[in-house]
Amino acid sequence: MDRNKPHILETARKQGLATPSAGLDVPDGYFDAFAARLTAQLPERPELEHPDDIEAETAPRTFWQNVRPYVYMAAMFAGVWLMLQLFTMLSGTGRLQPMDSNPILAEALDNDVFLEQFVYDDIDSWDVVDEMVEDGSLDAGFELFADDIPDDIVLPQ
Repeated sequence: MDRNKPHILETARKQGLATPSAGLDVPDGYFDAFAARLTAQLPERPELEHPDDIEAETAPRTFWQNVRPYVYMAAMFAGVWLMLQLFTMLSGTGRLQPMDSNPILAEALDNDVFLEQFVYDDIDSWDVVDEMVEDGSLDAGFELFADDIPDDIVLPQ
């Protein structure tokens, strides 16, 4: 890239098309007293000069003033929920269909390779035992699985 290329503004100035003062003139000394003139035009604000002298004339907040933001937020969430319910109802997909009515899902669950890769790998045998103990289908006795427990784990008696 050529760095000695003349700037377009320089070229316009040489041709007389652009002058340095084209609409950008400011009277001499304009900004010298600008701050003083601006301050003189502003209204008096005594509370800014002595904020401690002014007593707080605020009334105590009512119950509604305290609760109003939460009521508005709850109304907003209720409105969003109702809109989603309406859209779901209008689209006809609001109810879950039984798994056996979905042929793709039924075929996937019949496929042993699919179950081994995507379902059984995510389930740990201890998760199954914990869930069976929680729902009461298995007592908390661990002697049934004593062969699967490593030697370094101590079971509660």
